[in-house]
Amino acid sequence: MAAAATAAPCPNPWFPMENGLSLTYRAGRSSELVLMTKDVAPATDGTVKATLAVSLKGRSGQTDLTCDASGVRTGLGGLEGTLLSASGMDVQVVNAEGAAVPAPSVMVPGGTWKNSLSVKLQPPARKGGLRPTIATTFDKEATVVGEEEITVQAGTFKALKIRNITTARASRPGAEGRSMESFMWFAPDVGIVKLTTDGETNLELLKVERPTAKVKPAAVQGGAKKKAVKPTKS
Repeated sequence: MAAAATAAPCPNPWFPMENGLSLTYRAGRSSELVLMTKDVAPATDGTVKATLAVSLKGRSGQTDLTCDASGVRTGLGGLEGTLLSASGMDVQVVNAEGAAVPAPSVMVPGGTWKNSLSVKLQPPARKGGLRPTIATTFDKEATVVGEEEITVQAGTFKALKIRNITTARASRPGAEGRSMESFMWFAPDVGIVKLTTDGETNLELLKVERPTAKVKPAAVQGGAKKKAVKPTKS
């Protein structure tokens, strides 16, 4: 009996690199975060490269995206580095290992992966203010808990629930770390729809915009029945 064909790593449905795709989130209690994908360029070797534009609290920036056999990686070391940069911090990535979102073959119930990010951070420049450099390393272990239907302002999605254990520590030998538990929900052909830490919502998807102004139905991979996305509230 022939083995089932393995899904191609790119495009990755859990981090769709689609030209013009714009995802708007509520970040924290009231801030608005916008992630927009542009300049998507598929290569003959099966990889895909693009640019992710980030806007948060009136600040904007961008980083490189690469989709390959290991998953989707960002030039700023994943979601953590991207959000730190957009918050106004000056971020220098010292070392980044692992993918922000792994290959589709890993994004299944029970799947696990790790990534690590070492950065040097400086607060925004202020007249007469000090700008100490903070060297920090984030080590994250992620596990796919299972499939779950989740409702956010952008609609109702069939999603994968991910449990993260992130340990932050000073980048010096022998430094003790502090670990935090968080949960993320990913919907296929959309990406992240929600992020919580200690039961508090850090990110919630408010709106999905595509160049065609038409949101694709969201469904969990593996033949699950598709569920139409509810219209965004005005």
